[in-house]
Amino acid sequence: MGMSGYQAGWLVRSCLAWAALGFGVAIGSVFQVVGDARLLVGVASVVFPAAAVGAGLVIARNRPRIGGVLLVLSAATPTYFAWVLNIPALVVGLVLVVAPGILIRHERGTPRFS
Repeated sequence: MGMSGYQAGWLVRSCLAWAALGFGVAIGSVFQVVGDARLLVGVASVVFPAAAVGAGLVIARNRPRIGGVLLVLSAATPTYFAWVLNIPALVVGLVLVVAPGILIRHERGTPRFS
C-alpha cells in the first residue's frame, strides 16, 4: 500500500475508521433534521467522511500534508451531540499539515515527504 520504509499504515487505517464512524453518526441524524436543511446535512454527511477516505489514500501515497488538509476538512462531519469525535481528525490533520514527521516515521535512506 505504500513505499518501503514509509510507516503510515496505522494512520491510513485510522482515517478509514474515522470515515466510517463519522458517516455512521452523521447519516443517522439526517432524518432528525427538518425541512430544507435535510439535503444540506445529507450531502455533508457523505462529503466530509469521503474527505477522510481521501486523506487515507493520499497518506498511503506519501502525501501527508495533503492528507492533513483533507482530515481537517473531514472534521466538519456533522456529528451533532458527538462533536468530540471530530477533534482527533482536526488535531491529527493540523499536525500532518505543519509537521508530518511527528506522526509518520521514515526508515533511513527512504524518500521524505513531498
